[in-house]
Amino acid sequence: MTNNVTSNNAIQRIKEVDKMKFTVFTPKTKPLLGVDIGTTFIKAVLLAPIDQHWECRGVACELIPSQAFTERDIVDFDSVSNTLKKIMMKLKLKHQPTVIAVSGTSVLSKVIQMPSDLDEQHLEEQIEIEADSLIPYPLDEVYWDFETLGATVNQTDKADVLLTAAHRQLVDNRMTLAREAGMLPKIVDTELDALENLALAQYTDTDSSLEQVMIHIGNELMHIVVTQANTVTYSKEHQFGLQHFTQDIALTMRLDGQTVLQQLSAGTLDTQWQQQVLPIIHAQLQQHILRALQLMQNLLNNELPTSIHLCGGVAMLPNIAESLTTEMGITFTLVDPFAHISIHPEVMTEQLVAAKPLLCVATGLAMRSEQHGAH
Repeated sequence: MTNNVTSNNAIQRIKEVDKMKFTVFTPKTKPLLGVDIGTTFIKAVLLAPIDQHWECRGVACELIPSQAFTERDIVDFDSVSNTLKKIMMKLKLKHQPTVIAVSGTSVLSKVIQMPSDLDEQHLEEQIEIEADSLIPYPLDEVYWDFETLGATVNQTDKADVLLTAAHRQLVDNRMTLAREAGMLPKIVDTELDALENLALAQYTDTDSSLEQVMIHIGNELMHIVVTQANTVTYSKEHQFGLQHFTQDIALTMRLDGQTVLQQLSAGTLDTQWQQQVLPIIHAQLQQHILRALQLMQNLLNNELPTSIHLCGGVAMLPNIAESLTTEMGITFTLVDPFAHISIHPEVMTEQLVAAKPLLCVATGLAMRSEQHGAH
């Protein structure tokens, strides 16, 4: 990761919390279940390493049956807990090692420069000494961790270090709910790191000189990840999502928001809303995507991309890739997170195909040791 994703809350360095590590570089020895706890859907992907590649052994995508979140904070714990239990029942799993993610304004991720001659222990001590300037909250309010990325450009005596922090309550709430559902949460990652993992896995075999741009738009957040030469060159989180769009559709259709989400995901929502609401959605999507691309362009000093890989809940909108391609003059394609992953025969193909673009974060979580230290 080479660009900052800042946030407004706090975290503390931990090496182990009930055998859970808040880290982006814990090696995986067993199949992991990646669980993406969104504000509307919970998505899960079970991956196993088989002969130097990944095999998908299960997927699940379940709507949370209530307004369970205020922004990214859980307010209806029972609904989230029951949905997680439903995921585990569908996957027929018990005591499964799991990776979960956090994101939003309660998460901070930034690249800092530290002396290059420090080993991990001394680097940790140095970060603790400088914590007041690096993390804008008391350390006892947060979990934090770091990863050395490599030498700082044009500064031979410095190393780039990725510092990640998350509010304790944000992490602890998700850990507790995951355990109640029969999961064994081993790793807490960030959604942005999960998407970076997926992007690196997806585009490793393509022409390494080509820039690959992935945009993930969920209910409340938009993430953009750029890779080139098997390296993440840019990544950023934006406070923009589909929430207001689904509310507009619900008002037009005189339905509740949960029904709209359920029918959108199933492709059964009546089309009468499209003529009135869809052009407005397209216009706002274009505006926010273009704004994010221009910010990326200014920082990287690059031209606007000619193609974009699109994923997240935005994929539920009818013909969204084709529409954005026509309206923006950029080729949009929906991401298939399983393009380089074999599928176990017991995985329900119909469910997998329908949910693919929504499963990108969960897939990146499940494979998150694949790019061990490659951020």
